[in-house]
Amino acid sequence: MKPRRTAIRTRYTVIPGTGPHQVLRDATVIIEGNTIAAITHEVVARADEFISVEEGILIPGFVNLHNHALNGPTLKGIADDYDRTGSAGSLIYKLLMPLGDLSTHGTSEEDIQAIYRLALLDMLKSGTTTMLDMWRPAHRGFLDVAREMGLRAYGAPYVISTPPTGVDGLGLPTYGTVDETVEMAVFRSIFHEYDQGASGRIRVVLGPHGTDTCSPDLLKTVRSTANELDALITIHAAQSKPEVAIIKDRYGVTPIEHLQGTGIVGPDVIAAHCVYATDADLGILRDTGTAVASCPLTFARGGLSAPYQRFADHGIRTGIGTDGYGFDYLEEMRSAGLVSKLRTQQSHVANAGQLLKAGTEDGAAALGRSDLGRIEVGARADLSIVDLGRAGLQPVRDPIKNLIWYTCAPDVTTVIVDGHVLVSGGKPTGMDEKTVISAGTDAVGRLWERAEQHGIQL
Repeated sequence: MKPRRTAIRTRYTVIPGTGPHQVLRDATVIIEGNTIAAITHEVVARADEFISVEEGILIPGFVNLHNHALNGPTLKGIADDYDRTGSAGSLIYKLLMPLGDLSTHGTSEEDIQAIYRLALLDMLKSGTTTMLDMWRPAHRGFLDVAREMGLRAYGAPYVISTPPTGVDGLGLPTYGTVDETVEMAVFRSIFHEYDQGASGRIRVVLGPHGTDTCSPDLLKTVRSTANELDALITIHAAQSKPEVAIIKDRYGVTPIEHLQGTGIVGPDVIAAHCVYATDADLGILRDTGTAVASCPLTFARGGLSAPYQRFADHGIRTGIGTDGYGFDYLEEMRSAGLVSKLRTQQSHVANAGQLLKAGTEDGAAALGRSDLGRIEVGARADLSIVDLGRAGLQPVRDPIKNLIWYTCAPDVTTVIVDGHVLVSGGKPTGMDEKTVISAGTDAVGRLWERAEQHGIQL
C-alpha cells in the first residue's frame, strides 16, 4: 500500500538557508507517510489531501525543550503575581513541589490524564509538535495521553534522593530522603514500558530533579544508566539562589561544576534554566556540548531576567521551553527576545530568525534529532501553519519577523505530527475540545480543593 500523500501550499515556506532560514514564496510541500518527500513550485495534481492557507507561513513544528504540563492548568491564577520576596526559591519549595506531591496521592488516574489532555491540547494548538516534559513517576499518564493524542513526547520521570519537604524559618528549603535504588528501578520500568527507540514518537528521558535534590551517587548512577540505555538526561540546574548556596555549602562548587564532577554534562544532557550560572559555568556547558533549555517567561513573571541571548552568546546550544505557566510557544519565543533585548540594552540581539531556529532546529538538535525542526526532503513531517492573514499581521514584508513579533496561538491553523493532521482550521481533529476543557477544569478544581484541605496556600 502506498503511503498517504498530503500536499501543503502556503504563501510562505521556511526552509534551512545560508543564514538561519530561507523563505520560499507560494511553494508546495509534499508529505508521503510521515516524511517530507518534496518541496516544489510546480502544480501538484495528485494527493490524498490538499491543505491550503492563502496567507499562511509553513514552519517546522515547535520543540518545547523544558516543560511541566501538569503545572500549567494547576497553577493558573495561583503562581501569577506570587510574592517571592521571602526566598528566591519559595515558589518552588512552598508551592510547586508540595502541590505536585499532593497530586500523586489521592488523585485518580482519570483526573491526572484529564489535566494532561487540557495542557497538551493547549500546547498543540500553539504549534508545538515535540515536548520534553518532567513529572513524578506516578504521573506516567503523561505518556499515555501524548501517545493517544499523537504528539511527539519526551517524558522525564523524576529520580530523586532528597525530595524537598518545605521551607524553614529562614525561607530555605528542607529535605527528606527516599531510596535511590527504588527510584532507579521505577525509572527502568517506565523506560521499558514506553520508550519507542531512537525514531519513535514516545521517548523516556532520565530526569534527575536537581543538583540539590539528587546525591552525587545518584547522579553518577544516572550517568551510567544513560550510557547503558542510550537515553537522554535532563535536570534543573542553577535555577534558584537557595540551590546555589546549598551546593556551595555541601560541595564547595557551583551547581554546574557539581554536574561536571558527577558526569551530568555532555551532548546528551539538557540543563534547564541555568539562570544563576556564572560565565565560567557557561564555559563548561559550551565545552562539554551540554544544551540549555531557556524559559524566560517563567522568570520574567517572578521579576527575574533569564535572557536567551546570554546562553547563545556563549556558544551554547540553546532551546526554549515554556516551563509551567502558559503554553503559547509563540509568546515564549517573543518573551525570549524581549528579555534579551532588555538585558543587553541592544535592540538587534535575539532577532526573529535566531528565535525561530532556537524553537525548532536547535531544540531538535538538543534531543539528538537531525530529522526534526527543519523543512527539507527526508525530514519528519512535523509542521505547523500560522495564518498571517488577519489585520494585525498585515502587511507582510518579512514573514519571519511578523511570525515572531506579532502572532499568537490562535493564529495557528494547522499542526501536523509524524504526517498526521492533529489541528485543522484551528481545531483539534481527534478529540472534542469542549469535553477536554470541561474534564480538565473539573479535575483541577478537585485538586485545588484537596490542596486547601491540606494547608497548601494557593
